[in-house]
Amino acid sequence: MTARTLHVRLTSERRQSIARYELAMEATRHPGLRELYDAVGRRLREPVMAMFTALGSPDPARHGRQTVAFLEGVMFDALAGAGPELAEEGIRLGVRELFRGMLGR
Repeated sequence: MTARTLHVRLTSERRQSIARYELAMEATRHPGLRELYDAVGRRLREPVMAMFTALGSPDPARHGRQTVAFLEGVMFDALAGAGPELAEEGIRLGVRELFRGMLGR
């Protein structure tokens, strides 16, 4: 599910994803916008942390933050044109390896 969502954001939702990064940069200069942007970010991170809790992670908060950072990095790399466009299977493999490393499985 994680890989599919990321792939959609890189393909059919590409313009919206780029706009979100532009908004993130603008939020670094405007405190009111920063508050709003951070609140939206928490709505993304909290379910990821809950997922790691359910999976038995020894540190769900850290693993959740690291997972979001990994996914954001993959998105930025693909959207900014720094790296190759990844197929959904390539994203799935990366997510699977990340989760296995974190959970020791």
